[in-house]
Amino acid sequence: MGNMITAEFRKILTTRLWWALLIPAFIMALGVAWIWSAITTGISNDLVDEELIQQFDVPVDEISWSVIALVRGMNLASIFPMVFGALGLASELHRKTITTSFLTASSRPGLLAAKSITYALWGLIYGLIIAAGVSLGTLIGSDRNYLPDAKQWFLILLAGLFMCVLWTIFALGVGALIGSPVGTLVILLIYTLIVGPLGEIALFTTTGGSHAPGFMPNGSANGMTGSTASVLLFDQIQALILDRGGQVVDDDVREGFQQFISVVAGAHGAFSLWLSGLIFLAWTGIFYVTGMLRNQARDIT
Repeated sequence: MGNMITAEFRKILTTRLWWALLIPAFIMALGVAWIWSAITTGISNDLVDEELIQQFDVPVDEISWSVIALVRGMNLASIFPMVFGALGLASELHRKTITTSFLTASSRPGLLAAKSITYALWGLIYGLIIAAGVSLGTLIGSDRNYLPDAKQWFLILLAGLFMCVLWTIFALGVGALIGSPVGTLVILLIYTLIVGPLGEIALFTTTGGSHAPGFMPNGSANGMTGSTASVLLFDQIQALILDRGGQVVDDDVREGFQQFISVVAGAHGAFSLWLSGLIFLAWTGIFYVTGMLRNQARDIT
């Protein structure tokens, strides 16, 4: 198994695809986080001066609003590890270069497992680079008082890393199932950039703000980071209120606030981190297992 994983890494590193996607992933992560942190900073600075906000004694300038920038950057830049995973098996199947690998490997299941492990590791690599990009963009675009603390930063990036790995494996399974790189990319990009987001907004609106969009692949993936940000922001605000002699916020207000932050973060109807992760893991497992089973019986001649 170790030799097959090493061979897969060598195969990937001999191509330009890995860095041709890694560089724009970093640039997009940095740019999106920079823009969103600048937006949240501007809005927050304006709210500080509003008389209504001052009357309620809401410490707007002490809240880590830039967690939204981290979430937005991670979610959008995750299309790059998805594209990388989509081309993993689809390209080899299309060009029939997989034939040699199947014939020389000790077993077809072993080869497919080695590919899966390799691409999961690459998904983690992409996630780390994207995390570095969103962190830098947030630092550049945000005022210091709106930056997340170390715990908030770590938890959001951790959720984002897990999301990037799952997107890579999800797309690997879709590519293995379809067998065409063009078809796989068209389907995944149209879904993640157009159908998924617009469909989730429509579903969220028509169902009166229910959790229905959170059951979708795109919604559950974005929900991993979006729900993390909403919980962290609420906990921070609750702590600030208690420090100022206020009371514990009731559950309805908490749920409404967390839902609002999830929407702002692009995760309509998101469940909690763990439930969103389990839902997206289930979607990933469905497409991955189906794709691998399809290649167990695929004719390689």
